[in-house]
Amino acid sequence: MQETVLNPLESVRRKVRLLILLSAARNAGLVPLPASRLHILAYLADVLSPVWNLDPYDGKVLKRPDGPFFPELQHDLDRLVGTGMATVTDVGHVSIGQERLRVSSSYSINTDLSSDVLQYIEETPDEAVAAEFLRELMLAMSAMSDEDIDRAFLQDATYSNKKAGSGTVIDFAEWTDTNFSALAADRIGQLVPTNAEVGPSEKVHLYFRHLQRRLHGGR
Repeated sequence: MQETVLNPLESVRRKVRLLILLSAARNAGLVPLPASRLHILAYLADVLSPVWNLDPYDGKVLKRPDGPFFPELQHDLDRLVGTGMATVTDVGHVSIGQERLRVSSSYSINTDLSSDVLQYIEETPDEAVAAEFLRELMLAMSAMSDEDIDRAFLQDATYSNKKAGSGTVIDFAEWTDTNFSALAADRIGQLVPTNAEVGPSEKVHLYFRHLQRRLHGGR
C-alpha cells in the first residue's frame, strides 16, 4: 500500500497548532485528552476560527457517526510524542465495528521540552493570536462535562447539518465558504442586548453554552 505523502510545511503548522492546543487544554484542566476528544476540539477550533478572523488549519472533515477525525493531525501528534514534546497515557484499543480495532490513547503536553517552542510562538504575532483563541476555546469547553464535550459535535451547526450525510466530506473552508458554526456564533452574539460588548471571546463562550443547552434538550 502506498504511503500518504504529507506536506512538510503543513505538518509543521499542525505540530505548532497541536502544541498550542495541548498547552491551552492543560491550562484549562482538560488534560490528559483522549484522542477522540482531541480531534473534536481540533474540529471545533477549525469551524470557529473565523470568529477570531483566523483561517482554519483544515477546511474540511469526513463526517463520521462517532465524530471528526483527522489522519494527518494524528500522524503529527504521534510524531510529537516521538520527540517527547507530548506524552501519551492510557494506551489501549477500541472497537470501530466490523471486527476492527483502533488504538485508543490520551495525550498531554510535556512542558519541560516544549516551553522554548511555546515561548517562541507567543512572540510570533500570528501564532500569538491563534494561541489566545485556543485558550478561550479551551476555557469555554472546560465549563462542560467530559460527556458533553464528547458529544458537542452532534449539535454543532456545521457537523449536524443534515444535507451532509455520514461518510461524506463536510467542506466549510476548502472550496466553499459555508461555515454554519461561525455564522451561528455571530448570530448568537447579535442576540445579546445592544448595550453589551460582545467580542470574539464572548461569542465563543456563548456558542458553547448554546451547544450545551442543545445537548440537554434546550434551544
